[in-house]
Amino acid sequence: MSNIKLVIRFRLEPGCLGPTGTDYVEDFCRLINLVEFSYPFVELNVIPRYDKTLPEWEFLLSDKLISESQADRVLELHNFTIESMEEAVDEFITLKVEQFMTSVKKNS
Repeated sequence: MSNIKLVIRFRLEPGCLGPTGTDYVEDFCRLINLVEFSYPFVELNVIPRYDKTLPEWEFLLSDKLISESQADRVLELHNFTIESMEEAVDEFITLKVEQFMTSVKKNS
């Protein structure tokens, strides 16, 4: 094991929050970043994806962008792959979107 922490920057499409997602995406990103992600060797940073020319996923070590293959090597230290971590992130975000949208509907 290693104490290296990989940062995954995930750009979330506002449309993932429904047809009025642009109204909620900033709040959602602020809230989800307060929730601890289940993997202590990964820091998840979710931001809105307003610019579709920017990648959906980015990987950083010590505040420096690294390639997907470099991120995969870091994850291998913890018996993960890029694919398995992306799946874990997708599941986490899907769950949090569902919880958030339920909350928004209750408060409407």
